[in-house]
Amino acid sequence: MVASGMALIAATYGLARFGYGLFLPRFSETFQMGSATAGFIQAGSFLSFCLAAVLALRLAARPRLVVMCAGITAALGSTGVAVAPNVDVLGMSVVLAGAGAGFATPGLVTFIERNIAPARQESAQTIVNAGTGAGIVVAGILMLLTTDQWRLGWVAIAALVAMAAIATLRADRAAGRDRAVGPPSQVRARELAPLAWPIAAAVLAGASSAAIWTFGRTVMAVSRPGEETYSILAWMVLGAFGVLGATAGKIVKAWSLRTAWNLTSLAMAGATVVLGVAPGSPFTAYTSVALFAASYTALCGVLIIWAVRLVPDRAAEGTAALFIALAIGQALGSATLGVLFAYVSPVLAFTVAGILGILAVLPAAKCRPDTSSRSAQRQRTP
Repeated sequence: MVASGMALIAATYGLARFGYGLFLPRFSETFQMGSATAGFIQAGSFLSFCLAAVLALRLAARPRLVVMCAGITAALGSTGVAVAPNVDVLGMSVVLAGAGAGFATPGLVTFIERNIAPARQESAQTIVNAGTGAGIVVAGILMLLTTDQWRLGWVAIAALVAMAAIATLRADRAAGRDRAVGPPSQVRARELAPLAWPIAAAVLAGASSAAIWTFGRTVMAVSRPGEETYSILAWMVLGAFGVLGATAGKIVKAWSLRTAWNLTSLAMAGATVVLGVAPGSPFTAYTSVALFAASYTALCGVLIIWAVRLVPDRAAEGTAALFIALAIGQALGSATLGVLFAYVSPVLAFTVAGILGILAVLPAAKCRPDTSSRSAQRQRTP
């Protein structure tokens, strides 16, 4: 379950969702689109993630259906990107592909809860979440193999998404536990009220992360014209270090949720600023994307643990709420930065993004998230 779940996250997040930023220079060249258009397309992808996550909440009693939706939307969207004749079709396909990740996380949270022992669930959740990094590495490999034929790369992405979804469904040993079709699961606002401050923190962190996810590869490519391999390898470094995000659970256990959040948010913000300042310096740029990837993935793992601890009876719904908040921030950040790039230098735009990441620690200071794992598990036990 952990291996197949990690593969599904790799396919839906690292490939179908974040692959857009990797291939953006090619898209811009093929479809002659500017930074504002690029930013709004990515914003649409992040918003479709939100809508999918909300729908996944409505289908919480049917996690297998949710996982199937993840595979179908990401695969169809990736196929659409591969055959897009113009920027309009490209945009719609990117938006559809982004929905796959929105379905994947809530479905996998439930899969892990019902297939893995409670004592191992926090570690399993963060390991599965680290699949994003593995997917980004695979995306970089596909880009290197299909540099002049980027459409073939997206055909491969569609196939990998489908295979990962099928493997995850087969790994679900509790396949017969979905409840019969009935009224959708109702979530009252007061049940998720403990997540108010984490939601605010997630929005700010998401807006900060949008700089690298959307325009990171582009600013590196522009800084060294004619050396496309330089920026592609940087993206692969980003993915490889993203796997380190699986250590989020250990960081939380060693210190606290608040400390883990502050460390990851500040590290991500610092890495963003550094990349904006020196995108053409190999050592500096590679170090900054490595730090960004490890901190971003760990930050997402912290969000999952935050939800599990604060709303243990609504873990899937709480996780979806925090990831929706993160994606809303990313949508706002992508759209805003896309416009900023048309008027200001990358240094200033990335610095603005970094400041937002620093501000993300403020809401965490208002929250008391450090409920013990033992206490959370007792609340989960019927």
